[in-house]
Amino acid sequence: MANTTLRNFLRIFFLLFFLLVIAIGGIVAWNWTLVQRAASYPAAAITTSEWYAPKATVAGNFKTAIPIADSASIAPAALKSLSDYIETRNSSALLVMHRGEIVLEKYWRDKTAESTSNSMSMAKTIVGLLIGKAIEEGEITSVKEPVATYIEEWKNDERAKITIEDLLYMQSGLRNEDDTSDPTSDLLWMYLGEDVEGNTIDIPALIPPATKYDYNNANTQFLGILLERATGMPIEQYASEKLWQPIGAKNAAWWLDREEGMPKVFCCFFASPRDWLRVGKLLMQKGNWEGKPVISEAWIDKMLTKSALECDYGYHVWLGFEDGCLKEKERSEMFLEDVITIDGLNKQQVFIVPAEELLIVRIGEKPESWDEGWIVNNLLRGILSDKISENDFLK
Repeated sequence: MANTTLRNFLRIFFLLFFLLVIAIGGIVAWNWTLVQRAASYPAAAITTSEWYAPKATVAGNFKTAIPIADSASIAPAALKSLSDYIETRNSSALLVMHRGEIVLEKYWRDKTAESTSNSMSMAKTIVGLLIGKAIEEGEITSVKEPVATYIEEWKNDERAKITIEDLLYMQSGLRNEDDTSDPTSDLLWMYLGEDVEGNTIDIPALIPPATKYDYNNANTQFLGILLERATGMPIEQYASEKLWQPIGAKNAAWWLDREEGMPKVFCCFFASPRDWLRVGKLLMQKGNWEGKPVISEAWIDKMLTKSALECDYGYHVWLGFEDGCLKEKERSEMFLEDVITIDGLNKQQVFIVPAEELLIVRIGEKPESWDEGWIVNNLLRGILSDKISENDFLK
């Protein structure tokens, strides 16, 4: 009797084990792309370009290079100390533009002026600019419009209350699962999966919109879905025609979830450091390029208006105007002038200082330490003071 009971138990155990193996195998097979990407992801070198495939081309219209300065308009000691600081912090590229000319350009880690790399969240600012263009051209009515006007899947639940502005200001109230070590998290599936729209579209609202600032990658992906539905164009084509070609950039690319699929617009825009200078210059010039409007000045002003819930954040761009805001912890000193920052994971950054026509681009891997206040102010002191010594710029 005991043997019969044991054998029956073992039969049931092995049957359940066999079914579990089949279920796990089915899940793995169904999501084989995600499994492969997770296993091979270059976590120590996110700025690489080759691993991210497939990609959709964002066609440029390059004609004229950014001019190189004949003489320094910033104290050489300030430029050298900045270069030394950036080089020792796991960096691939450093560019400084002052008054429309490149005054410093350095590359490391086998990168060149032609190298492109994963922008990470710097891509969010590209999406913010494109929303403004779509409003300007009448494809979208207003930032106050409900997102559900374009994403119909939201019409019959709490997400119907979320506006386009809520997405831009990161105050949508959507679930924010951003732990990529959790195999079930929304962000992991958005980032490594092969159906970014499907993996995003069912993310629910947890709290009412416009009640809490919460930096959420899903907000930007929803803006990308909205743009494609509002304009009737793939977002890479829209970006090319409305932004990338007008500023004279070279070809760029967006990482696709799959062949002929959708770009992961919350991240993963591949462009050269010189073309990130162009994006920064466009913001600095209030949407104008070579005397022609690309994005309306009114929209740039809106992008640079701080959120009521986070004073360092605008419409998908970072601001550095005040004490007591989120970014203050990344500075040993407050900026000497107003600064706009395009920012991505591991300090992919463009610093824009309109008052001094100053732009700084840094591309690289995660630095061990980072001081945004010193990076910007070191150069500002080199411009603002003619009574300087080399020691003023050493850190």
